[in-house]
Amino acid sequence: MDEEKFGYTGRWAFVDLTRGTVTIRPSDPEVERDYLGGRGVGAFLVAEQVKRCGGPVQPLGPENRIVIGGAPLHDTKVHTAGRGSASFLSPMTCSREPLEAGLPPVHGLMTHTSVGGAFATRLKRAGFDQIIIDGRSPRPVRLVIRGTDLRIVDAEEECFEARDGVTTVARASRMEALLKKLGGAESDSVYLGPAGWSQVPWACLTTDGDRNFGRGGLGAVFASKNLLAITVSGESPWGWRNPALFTARLGELEKKIQEIVGDPGSTAHFRPIVGTTYWLDRAQQGGYLGKAGGYLPWHNYDEGNVPPEAYAKVSTGAFLEVSAQHKVCAGCREIFCSRLVRTRAGGLLPRPEFETAALFIDCGITDREDVVQLNHLCNELGVDTMTMAAMVSAAMDLDERGILRKLGMALPFGDMRATAAFLAEVAHGSTPMGKLFGRETDAVASALLAQAGTACGEDVLWCLTTAYAGLGYAGIEPKAFPSMFACYATSSRGRGDHTYAWTVQAEEAGLTGAGNIAAVVANSQWGKAVVDSLGICDFFPGDFAGDVFLDLYYAVTGHSLSAEALIDRGKRIFSLEREVNGRQGRSRAYDAYIPPKFLTPLRCGPLQGRRTDPSYHNRILDAYYQLQGWTKDGEVQEAGARALA
Repeated sequence: MDEEKFGYTGRWAFVDLTRGTVTIRPSDPEVERDYLGGRGVGAFLVAEQVKRCGGPVQPLGPENRIVIGGAPLHDTKVHTAGRGSASFLSPMTCSREPLEAGLPPVHGLMTHTSVGGAFATRLKRAGFDQIIIDGRSPRPVRLVIRGTDLRIVDAEEECFEARDGVTTVARASRMEALLKKLGGAESDSVYLGPAGWSQVPWACLTTDGDRNFGRGGLGAVFASKNLLAITVSGESPWGWRNPALFTARLGELEKKIQEIVGDPGSTAHFRPIVGTTYWLDRAQQGGYLGKAGGYLPWHNYDEGNVPPEAYAKVSTGAFLEVSAQHKVCAGCREIFCSRLVRTRAGGLLPRPEFETAALFIDCGITDREDVVQLNHLCNELGVDTMTMAAMVSAAMDLDERGILRKLGMALPFGDMRATAAFLAEVAHGSTPMGKLFGRETDAVASALLAQAGTACGEDVLWCLTTAYAGLGYAGIEPKAFPSMFACYATSSRGRGDHTYAWTVQAEEAGLTGAGNIAAVVANSQWGKAVVDSLGICDFFPGDFAGDVFLDLYYAVTGHSLSAEALIDRGKRIFSLEREVNGRQGRSRAYDAYIPPKFLTPLRCGPLQGRRTDPSYHNRILDAYYQLQGWTKDGEVQEAGARALA
């Protein structure tokens, strides 16, 4: 094998669904070297397509390219190295006719999403680094990979079913079983659900029944292409640069990680026990190495404190009481953050992650079992729990203000039965209310104003925190921390996203000053771009820029990188995503937009009085753009390497 191909299979598959063709090509060693893999290579390949199209690409049009693949560390024993990647333009982050004057249209932002489970490892074992999907099939199809062979096949009738008076695809549990039967016991699949088939713009792509390419609407993009699933099986060898060096350095990494996980002063120490739910206690009351708390969202982000008697039923401890066995991703040997929980009926379901629990609590759902069941229903329907919960809390707010009642609709805060019905109605598009809310936020707002009257405009924008092409805010109250709001505002994949940078610990420890905040946010984003491109987990507890890890990377790929060179690749990837987003209509106006609700101070709790300050936020943006090397308007000054040159 060519030295440049160590760690990679060296094969990219280009699928043209319009023509019904599959072309296997050698991978580009320069792109792999400069963009690492995963998110980086996906960004490069999507950027090529955007350049080729010449103007804004519509996310649900056939020109929207999907890149699904992995990274060179997959199928090795590097801790957590098994997360699959998908890159595309998001149908959720669209605002073609902004409701507020002076805001330019946004046509769908560059999005990367990752998934656990075994799919990415299986794809590499079958002999593919990346699957690049263009066009639209004239009929429903699947992609089937057996060994090094990739084919487009017609979707079977069993993939579909009738629910609520409409024809849709099967729910996740049934689809998982069907595809396993069709592909064989040694296969893995990713597939859309009913919400994807209805092209709900925050629909997921699912694997293993409950793991998702979660944010941005990949399920809807799949459906827009008449593509239901990808199933992969088979074994194909790939080469290592220095197996002996890898073995020696892996032992050092494992020892260090065990020390970190065993340290009670490390957040990694909590994850095998309570997973990400430890953030519930930390955000509410300062537990688990937190400070005072006061930033767990409540009542559609009005406040940062949940009433204590309600919170007790959905606390970190409440979920720990029903925790059962672990269900971990491929390559995870120490973190073990995923567990099942026992339901009242005696069954086992996935334990919700912190963001899912926090955002359904924000809807007034304060029964532990109800949160578990809503998480399961979202998995079955194929919707992102975070954006779904944001839309639920917005609808509840609209109901409380009397706007939904004008339309003959209702969704009261805290009503579990009505919430479950709402989820199904949105996923299937089976009722007027489901059809109304099953689209991007700005389209929902426009429809509400058309039906309820323009006099409701202020109330509508107050309730819809995801307005102006937002992705949906995470489980940290946006008013609480200026640095976290800056993370939300500048994330490549849309306002509200929390995974590209996370600064809560830094601000709890005393981080202040616009320049300091900008530096922490930018450096976090560059590092996260590296993590996503390497295919490791956000919770990888080691130092991915340290000598031990860099030696492991060299031992697999033959690419020798310094810490500075590695972070420079993260910066390059992030700027390339920004350049694509500029072509899609993103500007400083997007980053600077603050939903009206967040301008009102918190009224209670340890952080009482905090709000998002527009002047301070803009000073952070000034410093942030300067650090990124962009213009004061947030435009990338240098073309993103080869992709948009």
